[in-house]
Amino acid sequence: MQNERVVWYGPRPATTEACAVCGNTQHNHLVLQVAHWVKEMGMMEAALCGACGSAWFPDMERFLVPYPDQNIILQDPDFPYYIYHYLEMVGGLDWKVGLLERLPFAGFRSVLEIGCNAGVALDYCRTLWDAQTVIGLEPSAYGVMGQKLLEIPIHAHYLKDAPVVQSQQFDCIYATEVLEHVPQPLAFLQELRARLNPGGVLLLTTPRAGALEPQTPPGELLAALSPGAHYFLLSPEKLADLAQQAGFGWSHIEPFGMTQLAVLSHAPVELAPWFDAKARVREYYRRKTQAEAQDARVQLGHWINYHTHTAQAGMAVEDAAGQAIESGLRQLFGIGLDQPQALCDRVLAADSLVGVGKAMPYNLPFYLYWRARQLPESDPRVWRYLQLAEICALQGLRADFQNLFVYHALVLQIGQALAALPVSQPDHAWTLLVRQIRQAIPELQTQEPAPPVVSSVWSQMKSQLKRAGARWMRV
Repeated sequence: MQNERVVWYGPRPATTEACAVCGNTQHNHLVLQVAHWVKEMGMMEAALCGACGSAWFPDMERFLVPYPDQNIILQDPDFPYYIYHYLEMVGGLDWKVGLLERLPFAGFRSVLEIGCNAGVALDYCRTLWDAQTVIGLEPSAYGVMGQKLLEIPIHAHYLKDAPVVQSQQFDCIYATEVLEHVPQPLAFLQELRARLNPGGVLLLTTPRAGALEPQTPPGELLAALSPGAHYFLLSPEKLADLAQQAGFGWSHIEPFGMTQLAVLSHAPVELAPWFDAKARVREYYRRKTQAEAQDARVQLGHWINYHTHTAQAGMAVEDAAGQAIESGLRQLFGIGLDQPQALCDRVLAADSLVGVGKAMPYNLPFYLYWRARQLPESDPRVWRYLQLAEICALQGLRADFQNLFVYHALVLQIGQALAALPVSQPDHAWTLLVRQIRQAIPELQTQEPAPPVVSSVWSQMKSQLKRAGARWMRV
């Protein structure tokens, strides 16, 4: 991928900056430039270490920006939409369950999640496992809202100063996409080891340096980099070395898309083979629909995710699910699927992640797609639902590609489904609209490689960034 947000170096210039992971200064090279998540901060460089193979961001201190106080965030009327986004987009369950249940989870009686966000995966463990104790640590406002909406024990502390875990050890600890946010990874791993039972298991995921390739899908690349939020992307060799230094006697590390899975313990752990977790996730949402949530929108999200995972499993969805979804859409958004143009107009007015969430549930495009797939191909609603799903997903990508990048894969699925329909019955106005939205999304455009960056220009940019730099207090 190459566009205004990501520019690859070619050839890769050498740098004498010390690797942020191992301290090496020899044979290091700059790999790319990427736009900081705060637009005003400009572009950052990513470098690759010639010794440990990890990637990191030189001059990271210049790009750390203050994060708003938790109380300020909680008072922001738009903040709940970030929580709804997390919950409605299944909070990572679609991939976390497949990892967690490779562990011998039937024997886990106590579970600790570090950086649990709003707590969806932790709630899954509480709902489907036999764990008697589940605790989440999340110092950001996400944890405060998650505790309220899911009624789950989440504590607003970092591991090192969380009173609730200082006198406890756990059968299972997991921290997904957390390690790369920690400036001192070895010390963090040592803290985690101290909280494990002698026979306990630690599961980590963290972006891998090998994902820094032009062929990596744009959404995955930006998620792996998270410029301004991640300190580094570890190589598997360095991750194994850090685990050994931290005192773990056994480690298993393997690639997992843009990230990598690490299972660490004192003794070898028998891992189950990879499996399709859709049925397990479906069962979680089935159980969640049986208990009324305090928040009506959370309940609607549970119903939509239950419908989606039931349809994905090739199972018929009971009428009650569709009725609950239609009722929720009318109650919370004032729209129904019998008003496609009204829904389309609402979504087209959205120009941000929050705007998308105000226009529709974030998981609605998936519902529309799977609703269409369950109808006979001759049903005229198939075209309408598929095209509406395509418009909703593309507009989401245009509004915030980095946070809604999972829509990209859905758009590809929708295109294949439309192409496979035997009779062409499209709304031609919507077809033109789809083309216009797609052309407005830089990440979906095929571009010629940009010329190598001129060092003098980049030096000027770095000087500007240095003057604008501030320290970012980690969430």
